[in-house]
This record gives sequence, structure tokens and C-alpha cells, in this order.
Amino acid sequence: MSGLPRCAWLAGGGPGSPDAGAGGDRGLGSGVGLAMLILSLLACRIEVGNQAQNQGPSEGPVELWVYTSMYQSVLDELDPMLLEEMPGVEVKWFQSGSEKVAQRLEAEWAAGGSDACVLMTSDPFWYQALTERGALRPYVSPQALALDRQWVNATYTTARLSTMVLAVHEGLVPEEERPSSFEDLMDPRFEGRLSTPDPLSSGTTFTTMAFLQDAYGWTYFETLRAQGTVSAGGNSSTLQRIESSERPVGVLLLENLLKAAESDSPAKPIFPSDGAIAIPGPIAITSECRHPLQAQAFVDWMLSEKAQSAIVGGYMHSPFPGAAPPAGAPPLEEMSLRPWSAEFTQKTASQAESLKERYAEIVTGAGQ
Repeated sequence: MSGLPRCAWLAGGGPGSPDAGAGGDRGLGSGVGLAMLILSLLACRIEVGNQAQNQGPSEGPVELWVYTSMYQSVLDELDPMLLEEMPGVEVKWFQSGSEKVAQRLEAEWAAGGSDACVLMTSDPFWYQALTERGALRPYVSPQALALDRQWVNATYTTARLSTMVLAVHEGLVPEEERPSSFEDLMDPRFEGRLSTPDPLSSGTTFTTMAFLQDAYGWTYFETLRAQGTVSAGGNSSTLQRIESSERPVGVLLLENLLKAAESDSPAKPIFPSDGAIAIPGPIAITSECRHPLQAQAFVDWMLSEKAQSAIVGGYMHSPFPGAAPPAGAPPLEEMSLRPWSAEFTQKTASQAESLKERYAEIVTGAGQ
């Protein structure tokens, strides 16, 4: 793997960067702090551009490989726009869940190299780990000036936000019996009734698990297991268990619930009083990318109004202040969200494997 450019020391922080203040303060969101970061990176961007220009002319369109967990329906909407917006570039997708994307890329790197130029998944801790390994190329898009500082890092920028909430089958769970918070799920009344996705196979669910473990400790998951909670599959599997009445209570991405609402699903969202979990979907350029200028143009475009509209059309929130929310959802500014911090991001990134191992032990009962 090639080394990080000379400005690598600028990379750090991630969601809840120290520049944003404790708990993700948004004071530097669109002010001097982010502008200084972009100006500091300018020399790096010129160096990257010169390297790309020295590669010589290419024959035919440039193939730009994007490894992503974005929904296929969103990619289908982006494709025709990209043909118009990026002539001479053929965007190629590898689409799968965040964990599978990470596994494939790590395997390709271990085997000697990868075609991946742009990463666009939903596991911010992986991006932090990649940054520390020198696997990402420093780049901050000018579009990022409009973002809250907590969503911008020198090597990756949030391009979309997913939100983890609670969900119930409205016909089977009376209002007085519904959970009002994530903490409520430890109540015995939810024994045999609760379902969640698997954090070992879902990046968004791993982030949720990390937040809940940080807030309530491992006792939280030990209690859920003792009460017979099902933790399997992805968010669609959890939705199916709610709709089929198998498990009428769940932890689920808001975007799945919003899409299901169009089909008159009985699954309804509950915004937890102890804070919904906003999960950044970062976009980044790999340090091995053979087409850095095209990759930078792609990142810029994914942060443009057109691309963000497609993301919102896919039932996710745009991270840009004042952006319209997806249909049926409140604006991001009106939601109670758990705060990110640099300490939490860095700690979770460094402990990701041990967190997964401990969770697996609890779920399987191993070591108890």
C-alpha cells in the first residue's frame, strides 16, 4: 500500500472532531475552523493533481471504482446523472453491506492491491482506522464548507446520515406498552418481543451497538439476550419480523420505516427520548487511487445539491444544514440525537474487533 502524502498529519478527529468541541459542538460548522482546514490541505490537493497529470493521457473513459453500501435504488438514480455530469468517466460500483465492502477491500489489499478509488459506506469507525493506517488520501471538498465541522475530517466527509430509532407493530403494541427509549428495552415486558439487526454484519448496527454499550455497558446486551431478543440479519430482516408479528418491537433504521410506510406497513417509528443514533455515511478516496482528480470530482459531485436530493429520495437525511428531510421524517435539526465525540470515535475504532468479539460471546452464550 502506498504511503500517505506529506500532509497526513492533518487527518484526525472524524465525527465529533476536537475542533468541534466536546460532544460535537457545532460552533465551527461553517466558519473559520473548516476554512483553515481546507486551506491547509490546498498544497496536498495541488500535489495530488500534479501526480495525476503526470500519468499521461488515457485511452477511452476512465474507470472509477466506487465501493459502496448505498442502496441500489439510489445508485440507479445516480447513474444517468453521472453520465451527464462526469463525461469521460465511467463510474463502476461494487455494492454490498458495509461489513462486506470492508472485507472485500481488505482482502484485495492483502492480495496486493485494489481498483477501489472511492469508498462510500456506513461504518465511520472503519474510516478512522483507515486514516490512522494511511489508507485514505487527504481531501476536503469545497462543498464541505457548508457542513457542521463534526461531519468533516481531513480524509473523509459525511455524504449521508442514517438514523437508528425504535419501531413497533402499531396494531400489536398499545401506546402504553411501547418503549420510549433504548434503555426501556431492558424492561421485562419486552421479553420475547424484541428484534434487532446483527451488528456483526451491519455497519449501522455496529455503530448503534457501540453507542449503547458506551452508555449502558455490557449488562444492556446481557439483559436483552436473557429476555430472548433476536439479533440476526440486517434491517430488512428486523422489519420483516415486526410486520409478520413474529417480533413486534425492534431497533431499526428510520429509512427502512419510511420506505415501508409507502406500502402501509404496520411498523411505525418511535424517536427514543435518550437520543436517536445518527450514523454518518462517509465518502473518502483511497491512497492507492489511480485517478485522484476524477475521484475528487466525484466526491465534490456527491456533495452537490443534485446528488444530495437523490440521497434524500432514498429516505436518508442529508448532512447539510437546512436540507429538506426525507418524506415522512422530521428535519435533522428537530431530532434529539446522541452526540459524537472524537474520544468515542477513536476509542471505538481501536476497539472494534474486541467489541464484536464480546458481543458475539454474549449472543452465543460463550464464556458464560
